[in-house]
Amino acid sequence: MNIKELKIKGKKYKLPIFLPDATLGIVRSLDNRALKEVGTRGVVVNTYHLNDTPGTDILKKFASVETRSLQQRPSLCRSGIKNFMNFDGLVVSDSGGWQVFSLIKRHGEGGEITDEGVKFNIGGEKNKQLGIFTPEDSIRIQFEIGADILICLDDFTGANDSEEKIKESVKRTILWAKRTRVEFDKIIKEKKLTDKTRPLLFAVIQGGWSRKWRKYCAEELLKIGFDGYGYGGYMVNEKGELDEEMSKYIAELIPDEFPKFALGVGKPWDIARCYEFGWDIFDCVLPTRDGRHQRLYNFKNDNTNEAEANEARLIKRSDSGALSLASSESHFAEATRDKLEVIQGKFNNIKNLDLKNPDNYEFLYISRGKFATDSNPIGLDCDCFTCQNYSRAYVHHLFKIKDMLAHRLAVIHNLRVYNRAIEELSFVTPPMLGTVDAE
Repeated sequence: MNIKELKIKGKKYKLPIFLPDATLGIVRSLDNRALKEVGTRGVVVNTYHLNDTPGTDILKKFASVETRSLQQRPSLCRSGIKNFMNFDGLVVSDSGGWQVFSLIKRHGEGGEITDEGVKFNIGGEKNKQLGIFTPEDSIRIQFEIGADILICLDDFTGANDSEEKIKESVKRTILWAKRTRVEFDKIIKEKKLTDKTRPLLFAVIQGGWSRKWRKYCAEELLKIGFDGYGYGGYMVNEKGELDEEMSKYIAELIPDEFPKFALGVGKPWDIARCYEFGWDIFDCVLPTRDGRHQRLYNFKNDNTNEAEANEARLIKRSDSGALSLASSESHFAEATRDKLEVIQGKFNNIKNLDLKNPDNYEFLYISRGKFATDSNPIGLDCDCFTCQNYSRAYVHHLFKIKDMLAHRLAVIHNLRVYNRAIEELSFVTPPMLGTVDAE
């Protein structure tokens, strides 16, 4: 069973929701207006990186700033990161656990992970200093950032970890979660926050590929008590595909009364599958990173042909011109608008697609030479700004000359594809995905 909405600090957020990566307070190449236009209702920022740049001293100042752009947006007040970004959607702060795993466990950079926290070397070779990042540090920084959902620092379980390593990771994740809960409650009391004004706190279930340790971790975290729970560690198997059995198993470990966050998921068809298993919240770097690297997403949808797509775009472009000039011929304007509605109805109709099936998606590698003269939009059935205004040939050209607009247009399109899928999931009740009546 899926939760339909979250209520945080007096504001409601509809679920399911996809959160693109905004590590440093920016979805790279997009401003907040573009995010809204593609249907993005929230983002994930990173505690570890924001603490370094711009630093929490600056973000804390923005928690009480009232600029001209914010005076008409009272919902933003008291959130440093939201005021800083001028963004009024959901903001989740990642704990920094993945960065710790990546720097120390994956890349072998100086440092070690202990029950106390993460010890690492800061400064250059000649000026090495030992720093430590604790669960208490992580949650304090997240409060200073001003996110809506805070995540407990966890010890990321590696894909190839032994049983002993998995046990160690799970035990440490639970220990850190307990300490985080204590620090969280302490800060809530200090700030005199109530259930209506405080952020939510989520814990992360670790345990690698071991059902025994996943179950143990979930049970112990539930005993501590959190507002929601996340799927931690690697979600994909050795083939790079979503481990559906484990994804479903972990979702079943979490009572349905809690929101379930599939951290790092994923490909659009994997999101649809995980939603069917009970997961509600998703985040991933793929649509934005792939867009910047010239890999563009599409639905395979036969509802709209090239001629209709081009006609719809021409009508939209002439909306302020031809239609207004035809105002004396009201019947002509009305007929034109009616035609546009019919075509756009086809644009937005992906109800007949099984969103869980990867065969219903396709990728355009826009740097390939065949797109140099292609006058079609990236997606014939796409209603995004990029597809309504530019051709594949033009986007290909922008990448070729390395213009920054290429990244923007590509990311806009990819995020719109993801959000269209999420919007469709909102109207589908699992486990009926892909079999909904097309009415």
